[in-house]
Amino acid sequence: MLNGMNANRQTAESDRPLIEVVNVSKRFRLQREHERSLQDVFIRLWKRSRSEPEYFWPLRNLSLQVYPGDSIGILGQNGSGKSTLLKVITGVLPPTSGYVRIHGRIASLLELGAGFHPDLTGRENVFLNGSIYGMDGATIRRKLDQIVEFAEIGDFIDTPVKHYSSGMYVRLGFSVAIHTSPDVLIVDEVLTVGDQIFQQKCLQRIYEMKAAGVAIVLVSHNLEDIRRLCDRAIWLQNGVVRADGPAADVVDDYLAYTNELYYAKRRTEQTAEERTPERSAPTEQRRWGTHQAEIVRVELCNEKGEAVDQFRPGSTLCVRMHYKCHERILRPTFGLAIYRQDGAHVNGPNSVDEGYHIDAIEGSGVMEYRIDSLPLNPGRYELTVAIYNRNSTIAIDHHHRMYPFDVLRPRGRPEEGVVHIPATWRHTPAVEPTIVTEKL
Repeated sequence: MLNGMNANRQTAESDRPLIEVVNVSKRFRLQREHERSLQDVFIRLWKRSRSEPEYFWPLRNLSLQVYPGDSIGILGQNGSGKSTLLKVITGVLPPTSGYVRIHGRIASLLELGAGFHPDLTGRENVFLNGSIYGMDGATIRRKLDQIVEFAEIGDFIDTPVKHYSSGMYVRLGFSVAIHTSPDVLIVDEVLTVGDQIFQQKCLQRIYEMKAAGVAIVLVSHNLEDIRRLCDRAIWLQNGVVRADGPAADVVDDYLAYTNELYYAKRRTEQTAEERTPERSAPTEQRRWGTHQAEIVRVELCNEKGEAVDQFRPGSTLCVRMHYKCHERILRPTFGLAIYRQDGAHVNGPNSVDEGYHIDAIEGSGVMEYRIDSLPLNPGRYELTVAIYNRNSTIAIDHHHRMYPFDVLRPRGRPEEGVVHIPATWRHTPAVEPTIVTEKL
């Protein structure tokens, strides 16, 4: 059940869910053959009684509740059921079983140009789309200038939309959706079509709507958008929920899973002669790579060289990566990253970018990264370590947020934020002008 996170919510009428999805399943019949003639139709009808039809289930017994102010990201690989779920919620597709209840106005942007008539102008489509969302003509006329201004359509507003570029379609469709004063905004990936400036503009507007209490349901393959915009994430796989929880945690688990799938495929493509039992994939949940070399031990050390997991602001932190090579690695890159426990990415240096070049590694060794004065403010942090190829495009061994450590609270009042930036304060009072009066 997906409503576990909402178990402690009050059940008062004022806090009832805007969307209730209860045990929803969706089935499609697989059509493997295409009739090219009347004879093919008769043959298929004759075969139908002799063979059972095949079905595909993109959703299976899925339940979900969306409350005012929720921000939910839905992620998963292609074919996992993400878009089907949104289409069932918005009524584009009926569920095969289960039901959906809606208690509020939904604005959705599911497909490029959905709801637009290609032969109508942009202006005419604003009125058509707005009426579909439940806006009356007077409201649309009052908001028309705002819609056109946000979409950045300009004079093209009176041009048939069949002449629009894909980016213009998205800009106008998104602009109409956000000006309908929705209780829930549902967006399915289409923002990636717009240019970078418009994407940032849309994200800023989504932030503003979220702050105003509008519930957000976002499907995106851009995991950073989900991490930044959403408080909660749902990972769908083969039509069922694989994970449901805080967005940062679910995104990291999904990232580790997909990366390990990729590198597992790379390993299986190696010949049997090139593989050894030592190079089998490690079992850690957040680790991936080709494993031509492995990081076998990681130490976080203080100024005395002692392995510890607690540090103080301003103290020394030395990261030691002990590695073992299964073959000679040319021009490797050693990297690391520090995350705050809530998923905020603090930094991500690597040896090559900082001008430290290694011709090759083989056998065993240790790579050190030393911070003489730790700038982190008190809190819980997680360390990522990795070995990559020269261009940082192929992971040889990547350990994602696998090494937690604490920065302890110093004496006195703690500073807000993630890092302490050494600086000085200086105040110069304004000098009052001296007025000199002369005696006449």
